[in-house]
Amino acid sequence: MSVVTIGKFDGFHLGHRLLLEKLKELAGDHEKAAVLRILTPGKKLLSHDEMTEILSEYGNPEMTELEFTPEFAGITAGAFVRDTLVKCFGVREVIVGKDFRFGKDRAGDVETLISLGREYGFGVTAVDKLSLEGEVVSSSRIRSCLSEGNVKTAGLLLGQDIAYSGIVQHGKQLGRTIGFPTINLFAPEDKLLPRFGVYRSIVEMDGNTYRGLTNIGLRPTVENSPTATVETFMKDYSGDAYGHNVRVILVDFLRPEKHFTSLDELVDSMKKDLKYI
Repeated sequence: MSVVTIGKFDGFHLGHRLLLEKLKELAGDHEKAAVLRILTPGKKLLSHDEMTEILSEYGNPEMTELEFTPEFAGITAGAFVRDTLVKCFGVREVIVGKDFRFGKDRAGDVETLISLGREYGFGVTAVDKLSLEGEVVSSSRIRSCLSEGNVKTAGLLLGQDIAYSGIVQHGKQLGRTIGFPTINLFAPEDKLLPRFGVYRSIVEMDGNTYRGLTNIGLRPTVENSPTATVETFMKDYSGDAYGHNVRVILVDFLRPEKHFTSLDELVDSMKKDLKYI
């Protein structure tokens, strides 16, 4: 027997974590706990690795990912319960949000699930939506914040900083020639980036913390890269960071990315950004 929670879960925001808390509580130490994640197209709020790390805080429930294909979209609510929840998971309890919809044409809701639960012998726990600052916490609200560069509110709703981690990569080292050496990270391909531009940031490396300026975007002045980069200047750091594991936390948005007519104009702008931080 198992306890299951179901959702799109493109990032475990504060509302989703209520479901995870209830999952851990109801499964206890003796039953299988499972997160059934419905994968929809597009980039996610958190990478797969970040989501796996969050699950470790809730007892490491098993995460099963189902692609939202046309075939999957055509499965009726009854068939989904019978073939997936009952036959595959042997479900004893299902935990969902009160606005949960499922099945072909989203015809199934919580009442449908409760009715099917009576038929197949499992219970249903419906969790209220979480509100913060007068609005419901949702993935769409977080996405809207990120599109505006509002990383502070996005992080608050998500329950963790908007951050990028990894091994510092070799870039073209142009920053060194203009007095602003930067560290470069490859953002996870599956993770949504915020609004392109310059952010005040905090860099964690080797147990130390540094103030930073982070540019997220295509670097139009110096390269016009086909793919976005996460590039950070670390204030008060003069060592060689290549190969080191770093975490760059975005604090707030300073200005949008723009094309400068010269490197001198770019340097002047960065000096102004440094005065701010």
